[in-house]
Amino acid sequence: MTYTCPIFLLLLGLIFSTNVDGYPNGLQVDSACPNLVPGHGPTSQSTPPPYKITLNATSYTPGTPVSITLLACNGAFKGYMIQARLADTSKNQSELYGTFTANESNPACKGDNGSALVHSNNNPKTTVNIQWIPPQLSVGHIIFRVTYVQEFSMFWANIRSDVLYDASLNSTSGALQNKTDVDPVCSGGQQITSITTTAATSDTSKTNVTKDASCGQTKGCFSSCSGRGCTFIVSWATSANISIFVLSTEILNQGKTYIALGFSSDSEMGDDSVMACAMNSSGNVFLVLGVNRDKNGPEIFTDSEVQLLNSSTVDGVLSCTISRPVSEKSNRYDITKPWTLLLAQGNTVTDANTGVPFLTSHKERKFISEEQVTANSIVDLGSDTSGNPMIKAHGCLMVGAWIFLASVGIVVARYYKPVWEVTLCSQKVWFQIHRLCMVLVFCATAAGFIIIFVEEKEWSEIDVEGKQFLVGHPIIGVIVMALTVINPIMALFRPHPGTTNRPIFNWAHWFVGTAAHILAVIGVFFGVQIPDSQVPYYTVYILAAFVAWQLFVEILLELITCIGRKRVGGVQKGVFSNIDRSESYELNGGGDPPKAIAYTESNKVAIVKLVILVLHIIIVGALSAAVIAIIAIGEKELED
Repeated sequence: MTYTCPIFLLLLGLIFSTNVDGYPNGLQVDSACPNLVPGHGPTSQSTPPPYKITLNATSYTPGTPVSITLLACNGAFKGYMIQARLADTSKNQSELYGTFTANESNPACKGDNGSALVHSNNNPKTTVNIQWIPPQLSVGHIIFRVTYVQEFSMFWANIRSDVLYDASLNSTSGALQNKTDVDPVCSGGQQITSITTTAATSDTSKTNVTKDASCGQTKGCFSSCSGRGCTFIVSWATSANISIFVLSTEILNQGKTYIALGFSSDSEMGDDSVMACAMNSSGNVFLVLGVNRDKNGPEIFTDSEVQLLNSSTVDGVLSCTISRPVSEKSNRYDITKPWTLLLAQGNTVTDANTGVPFLTSHKERKFISEEQVTANSIVDLGSDTSGNPMIKAHGCLMVGAWIFLASVGIVVARYYKPVWEVTLCSQKVWFQIHRLCMVLVFCATAAGFIIIFVEEKEWSEIDVEGKQFLVGHPIIGVIVMALTVINPIMALFRPHPGTTNRPIFNWAHWFVGTAAHILAVIGVFFGVQIPDSQVPYYTVYILAAFVAWQLFVEILLELITCIGRKRVGGVQKGVFSNIDRSESYELNGGGDPPKAIAYTESNKVAIVKLVILVLHIIIVGALSAAVIAIIAIGEKELED
């Protein structure tokens, strides 16, 4: 084995020299400083490197150290060189920034005041911990470039880290925004290739998150998936007391999105250790650590051992890879013990001065794991949630009120006055049916309106990528509630039949009621498409069937009424009368004089209309019941 030492000298000493001399201590390698390419013959490997560069921060401030870790995913490396350069490729790439310190290392690139670091021995390395001291003045966003040497003939040059953002800047340049790197993620000794982009990406169209095929096979997973794809997915794998978590979610609110994973002893928020991946208003991605003391959001803390290894915002999906020790430390829980996983998605608010995003509970979506898990669990769990019961109650009340009750009550008042001559409790039958339906509509609408405001506690801002029209849902709700209150008040003060103002009231009463009905149905269409409703999209088609049926019934009854009308006192059947058309819409009771109902209908016409009414009640009742059942059960349970 007498040739071992010369081989090591060649392998490690030649990598940073244009000559054939060997430098196992990494010294005298300044010739490699401009491009980090070793001077010996073989070219750099083109395959994804089995190494990773991780940072303990996503941004820096002048003079504050940043921790860098060089990791070997498979095997080891024997030599390295690291430099810090500007991330913006449109600017000077030859200048090096800051200084490095590490054990068993030597400074390099003396012409640049030692702004690079190399190995000091040729021992195999799996981890190298480095401190980078930024310049005393902000210089812009930084990216670290590393060359790894595995053997004399095998090295990877110019491997780039994630961008380290200058905290004094709020946005990235165009050259930086378009940068895309491919590098590996260490997970359980396996090499996993992922796409790393800068946080601001040009393509944020909404797409579904895809589920990992290895879930439940080689790694643990927690997700909420349906036939349309996944709302989120969390996967994890543990090796050597380090867990690697990958969090992926749809990008909400035009990019200002976060996904937070909490470890809880129960299914309620409070005393939970949380790690989150958050985007700021510029699209930059940050790691946020916190602990929930109550339901008011996380109390932020720092932990240099928890690191954001990778992040991407590609095709409308935010994805982050986080390295976390399994052991307990302060607010970081021991995840070898069983915990319930709590997943929250929501919007961020960006600090205007630092660019750092803050998590908000506004319109937060929460999911709970079906069972408790540990860091070593190989499972494929869904979310144990049937949706927010308050939101479900709101939806069910509105569907019952406006799809069923209002549809029946309006049709009866408009087309069935001449059908019943009998009274019920001293009032005409049609009037009793109409009044009962509309009183129930008022009560259900008011209850649903109150429930949703109690739940939200503020104005609901709905922002769904690709469905900006849903922002109108709360606006429509307020208008419908106002019209629902106005109409019965108008009825209480209606002019006496035959007076001058009676036609004005009739048309006003009809207009307010019809407008409320139309807007309410539109609001229901919007509501079932809001993600928090957790209903399948085919619910829209059921509602469309209702609209088609309602229009068909009203047109049919309008034709039958016109054809079958006859004047009281012998006006020929089938001939239009000159009675004020608004009389067919007025709210008359049994105490009104006979003049209020100016025509009757034959028995045949009445029977046909009664059959239509029964069919109408059955069909709108069935459609309403179907939508209510879907809302109450939820999409996930329906698919299970």
